[in-house]
Amino acid sequence: MKDEQLIRNLLKQGVGEQLEFVAELNYDDISKSICAFLNTSGGTVLIGVQSDGNVPGLKDAEKLESILKHYLFKSIIPVAPITVSFETTGNKNILLVKVLKGSSPPYLYDGIIYSRKGNRTVKAVPDDISKLVSERGKLETHWERQPAPGINQNNLDEWELRKTIRDLSFYGRGKEFGETEIEAFLSYYGLSQNNKITNAAVVLFAREPSRYLPQCRVRLTVFKGNKSSDDIQYDRILEGNLFRNIEEILLFFDVNIVASSRFSDQKWLREDFAFPKSALREGIMNALIHRDYSDVSGSVMIAFYPDRLEITNSGELYGGYTPSDFSRNHLSVPRNPDIAHICFIRQMIEKIGRGTIKMIEDCENKAYPKPKWTSRSGVTTLTFPEVTITARTNRPEVTNTTQGIVNKLIVEEITEAVKQRLVAIVHFIQLHQRPKVSDLMKEFNVSERTVKTNLKRLVDAGLVVYTGSKKAGGYSLKNPDLHKKQE
Repeated sequence: MKDEQLIRNLLKQGVGEQLEFVAELNYDDISKSICAFLNTSGGTVLIGVQSDGNVPGLKDAEKLESILKHYLFKSIIPVAPITVSFETTGNKNILLVKVLKGSSPPYLYDGIIYSRKGNRTVKAVPDDISKLVSERGKLETHWERQPAPGINQNNLDEWELRKTIRDLSFYGRGKEFGETEIEAFLSYYGLSQNNKITNAAVVLFAREPSRYLPQCRVRLTVFKGNKSSDDIQYDRILEGNLFRNIEEILLFFDVNIVASSRFSDQKWLREDFAFPKSALREGIMNALIHRDYSDVSGSVMIAFYPDRLEITNSGELYGGYTPSDFSRNHLSVPRNPDIAHICFIRQMIEKIGRGTIKMIEDCENKAYPKPKWTSRSGVTTLTFPEVTITARTNRPEVTNTTQGIVNKLIVEEITEAVKQRLVAIVHFIQLHQRPKVSDLMKEFNVSERTVKTNLKRLVDAGLVVYTGSKKAGGYSLKNPDLHKKQE
């Protein structure tokens, strides 16, 4: 389902408790509606659409997108997850604004609390305000906001914290802080309560989160057969924070997932399709953000079988949703709003409520079957049919020696995921005749800039060398004998 189809579906729904149409960009009216949605059940505003559903559109909508986004972030208190996007329907340009139900009610615009009554935005009455304050009290005792025992700010990954603060400034998705204002940042976004680090902060930023919350672990497994009881080809436990684990998982995908092959009926030639990386990334994000962390025996498991990939997380679908809801436009209701908000700040959540639709689109565009969701017996499983791997470069017997060489020669501080990619690049060069940058881009499904940065590290460390002319040359190992497996 394309974005334009999503807009058409919203136009058919008409104005309601969670949907508002605004013909012109009136900052005051739009901010009141957004504030009301935050204080009730979340919602959507279509700007450039009349109340009857007709679409006159907006002039300079693309330019107005960033202006409105900045205005909303500055005008609504406290900071809230709001997405503003430029869309097109029937050759008319409009703006789409989406918000989740807020995790820190009551929300105010211009010092006033607003609420949603049917299809109208109104000032909140005392009873409404009392309920919102009571709701906030319950949210403050939510698992995410509970203090994590035995941990303080020194146990958090300062690099990831600083990156998040930089992203706040770069993307403009909330109240900004200086890179050294880590304590103020943690307190403002609910990651520190009464000077105590919360569970959410451990999940997001702890250097060793599984020491404090063992349920943070992620298991990555490759089975030889179609049942989990079959022999295991590869098995690894990831114990990093949410951001490090995502980086490790996506690197494993880059290195190991096989492209889908089809034979054209007309050409009788095999066509290779890139794997649906965006869909897999969204699936991993959903599992890590929306899983039930309060289950101390819970986990996330990523399991490859010969004919599919399964991503399983503890906790059934949250917010009353069923698997059938994911194929159409819906508002996301996060089980862990603090974790979700930080991922929103990092722009790891692009457009609220559209992730599952994008997953389906990405699979279809890459000629893969649609993903499937099941939710029962306390777990949710996302299945990607035909997404398979070879696990060729992550086999321990292949990489142990090269890993040791990389660790020894590259002394700069880089993440474990980058080290693993460097190892994989060295191994790829070892197996191929002078590959070029374009070959590595295709193999690892990363940008030219990323490949060149990785190669520069390997060249500077004396591990690889470029030989031949600029046009016809390629990369090879500087000392191939070093990388042979030691018996």
